Amino acid sequence: MFTKIRALTKQTAVYGIGTIAARAVAFLLLPYYSHLLSPAEYGVYALFMVMITIFQPLYVHGMDIALLRFSAAEEKKTQGRDLGSLLVQTVTIGGTISLLLILFAPEVARVVISSAGETEIRITRISAAVLLLDTLTMHIFTWLRIRNKPGTFSLLKLFNVLLNIGLNIWLVGGLRMGVIGAFYAFLWTSVGVLAALLVIVVPQLRIDWKWGRMREWFIFGLPNLPSQLFMVAVEFSDRKWIEHYMGVDDAGIYSAGYRIAMVMNMIAQAFRYAWQPFFLQTAKDDDAKETFARVLTYYMIVVGWVWLAASLFLEPLLKLPLPGIGPLIDSSYWAGFAVVPVVMLAHIFNGMEANFMVGIYIEKRTKIIPVIIGTAAIVNIVGNGLLIPVYGYMASAWLTVASYMIIAGGMFLYIRRHYVVPYEWARILLIVATTAAMYAIAALLPDTLAGLALQLLLVLLLPLVWLRGVLSPAERSGFMRWWTRRRGNGA
Repeated sequence: MFTKIRALTKQTAVYGIGTIAARAVAFLLLPYYSHLLSPAEYGVYALFMVMITIFQPLYVHGMDIALLRFSAAEEKKTQGRDLGSLLVQTVTIGGTISLLLILFAPEVARVVISSAGETEIRITRISAAVLLLDTLTMHIFTWLRIRNKPGTFSLLKLFNVLLNIGLNIWLVGGLRMGVIGAFYAFLWTSVGVLAALLVIVVPQLRIDWKWGRMREWFIFGLPNLPSQLFMVAVEFSDRKWIEHYMGVDDAGIYSAGYRIAMVMNMIAQAFRYAWQPFFLQTAKDDDAKETFARVLTYYMIVVGWVWLAASLFLEPLLKLPLPGIGPLIDSSYWAGFAVVPVVMLAHIFNGMEANFMVGIYIEKRTKIIPVIIGTAAIVNIVGNGLLIPVYGYMASAWLTVASYMIIAGGMFLYIRRHYVVPYEWARILLIVATTAAMYAIAALLPDTLAGLALQLLLVLLLPLVWLRGVLSPAERSGFMRWWTRRRGNGA
């Protein structure tokens, strides 16, 4: 079991480099944008990113999951055929949607932002191209995961980051193009990354699209389309509600805080990228269920510690004045820091849901997925509409937590009747309780340098508490052996 979990950890770490790098673009650019874009301009940026996220599932229509499900166990020649067929299908369907977005750009822009002008119409057309290019890129990255090439995956994700940041520095900072410069940077980054990927995969592609074979893919994948759309509603509908009730400025401030909290989403997403191929390959092992349970326990240890450290120190670090620059995040965005710990908590449940999905995929009971996520979406959309006028955007943050809890809890309660995994709930509750206790103690400390030092001490003590109170003697011994080897190797 431990050998397999170590392999999963390595895969998560390698995929994590790529995933964190890709998601870090928006995180790293936020300080840059905060000094160059007003909250209203950043609100425009955030709302069009919501539009892209809403349309992306229509381009993908569940084929990413189908590619993983039907191609992972095939030989390399068949995998090349599958990818080629899927790219042709994406160009056909996605190209049609992009053409419609370009033709009806004025109408779409006014749906995104009620006061849309020429700039927003141009952004809509740029977004249409980005959507098609990024969907093609997404499928090739999935193929790299199937082919077990985490190194190539991460290097190209890193290339994505460097190119995007460089183009933003040139277009937004150097040429002072404002928010539209950020979207041109996305467009040319998408072109560059897709070109690099095609250089790698073209020699292995076979174009052989046949309805008979793809029909099974549609049957398996299309039920994921409503789920993906509902998930978009869970994660992004709040931005539009905030713009409607509070204005574009507050939508920008909230979006900035939400973006900072994505540090937890990066971890959950890196885990998900490594987890899906892992559990599909491990499902038939004798100790598979025990392994799945242990993985959740270790996941909670990692995210519990990250949540505590990030909740306590992200805000002071981002407010820290730097010589010649000032604070990393401009003070006009500071109000959004209040949502950071709450949204990070929501993304912990996102990673838990990935673990609970094991039984649903193994037992092929995917039809329940849109029902559960749809329920969460309804709670989120209706809740935002009712509560934002009363409680402001903090209501949106807590509704995000509630929605992800509904998804994770619904998946667990449904699948445990069909596929029982012996999760270690006692240990998980102890992890949660000790993390909450440390946070509560830290919240009582004064907002001074001495208080920050004591908070740092609490963060450093938490793993020691778990080492003695959560891990078993065998796990402690294994950890100490691993640590000794790492020290001996100079790592």
